[in-house]
Amino acid sequence: MRRLFAAADVDFDQWKALTTTLLKLDFRQTAFGARPMQEGRRSAVLLMQVMFYTLFGVFMFFFVMFGKDLFLAGTVAMTVIMFIVGTAVLLDHNSAIASPEDYGILGFRPISSRTYFAVRLSNVLAYTTAITAMASWLPIVALFIRYGFLVGLAGPIAFLACSTCTALALMGAYAWMLRVIGPNVIKQILGYVQLMMGFLVYGGYFMMSQFISTRWVSSVALAKSPWLLLGPPTWFASYLEIASGRVGPMELLPAAASVAVFAWLAAGLSGRLSLDYAARLGAMSTASVRAGPARTRLLDRLLFSGGEARAVALLVRSQFRNDQKFRLGVLGILPLTLVYVFLGWNSGGIGDPFVKNENASPVTFAVLMFPTMLKMQLTRSDSFRASWVFFACPSDRMRIVRSSKNVLVAMFLMPYLVFIFALFTYITRQPLHVLVHVALLGVVSHLVLQAAVLVDPELPFSRPVEKGQQSAALFGLMVTIVLIGVFLQFFTPWLYASVVWTVSVFAIVLLLGLALDRLTRVRVAHQTARLEFAG
Repeated sequence: MRRLFAAADVDFDQWKALTTTLLKLDFRQTAFGARPMQEGRRSAVLLMQVMFYTLFGVFMFFFVMFGKDLFLAGTVAMTVIMFIVGTAVLLDHNSAIASPEDYGILGFRPISSRTYFAVRLSNVLAYTTAITAMASWLPIVALFIRYGFLVGLAGPIAFLACSTCTALALMGAYAWMLRVIGPNVIKQILGYVQLMMGFLVYGGYFMMSQFISTRWVSSVALAKSPWLLLGPPTWFASYLEIASGRVGPMELLPAAASVAVFAWLAAGLSGRLSLDYAARLGAMSTASVRAGPARTRLLDRLLFSGGEARAVALLVRSQFRNDQKFRLGVLGILPLTLVYVFLGWNSGGIGDPFVKNENASPVTFAVLMFPTMLKMQLTRSDSFRASWVFFACPSDRMRIVRSSKNVLVAMFLMPYLVFIFALFTYITRQPLHVLVHVALLGVVSHLVLQAAVLVDPELPFSRPVEKGQQSAALFGLMVTIVLIGVFLQFFTPWLYASVVWTVSVFAIVLLLGLALDRLTRVRVAHQTARLEFAG
């Protein structure tokens, strides 16, 4: 091993020490994405990560196990792997590509650029390999069962080669864009990419579950053509065909192309993952950007007249205007809602809420999910170091935390509920019924937001964004929201049948909100006194 590293001009001892340190820091901070936590909770979050990526594996397993064509199954599987690895590299682990802080820590030490390149490459590939393993174990099992030992043995090789090549390609593209257009523009681009990725994750999974059936998969085949083989997923799918005994130009040439591209990407990255590059990146990242002037809105003056409440309102509005990641994190609920509306409309799940419907409306789940998504976006930010002002100024931290909840309700939750009301009214033509139903969803959503504040009473934008956190948290959230949404779907028509029952339900939810608010005051007052600056 040492000889291999020496031949590549990489110091093995430095590589081992730095790589181990990076992985330990990431794992102690996050179990593939969670914040610092106890061992038991870290294991639970890691289990949720495994379940999240295994859902993608179920889709690939379906194509491999029931598909008529190995080439189609392999192409679909490699496309899915490229998608999830690309999402992880660009959105969760782009800071692992070349961190500006590295130059300040390592620049004065006797570490060569080749060693730094090897460390950064190892760090990224460790995560992408783990993600690939979690997503691909089910289709690999299907390959062994359906096509035999040789094809099953080729499965891990194809998946790993596809994952590694995707990671290298995106790392190179990311480094090139940083140099050409700068970090500020690329943050905006990645924000819109994140919005589209979220749409594809939710929309693609649900739509495919609606339209793709076992009969369709078992009858369709993918005809090879020179144009089709220009697509990278087919290059790695050809590994499976070669293992199955099909050895011809249409199989060998794509496989050879994958090897050539892999070598070219690895050679091209060496200059873009160096300490010199990290120094240039740090200089670009610290370049000042003029922010838009702060403006006080009429809503802020009426609802948040002064003190901590007005300060939080101005902060959140300014952050929404200037922070691309926060803005798109909030707006990410809109494509998710539209996907749910389409699915509900297609299955007959959107109708008069006062009439019993056997199909659960998925829009209810989006409404209930939105408050916790807001709380997640409010707590974490790339600008978390600016939160020192909360700890230096003579303000009441408890009021800041509780005002944050009220600001989220006024600025985001209420407009979203108005949007849902208009959408449901257009579909059902029952404005009074929809008004009652949306009002119930609103008070329940407010209760969910109160619970989120009770569980996580953090100051706004005071914690760093952590790798992979959103996927694990959202997966756990979706399970809870589904249970509440199904309950509301099947019991609200019965509750709406009587005015007494309807008023009683509203009264119970409001009383629960008052009790939770009282509990939150005690919890937040105790918790905020122990908060520490994370910068």
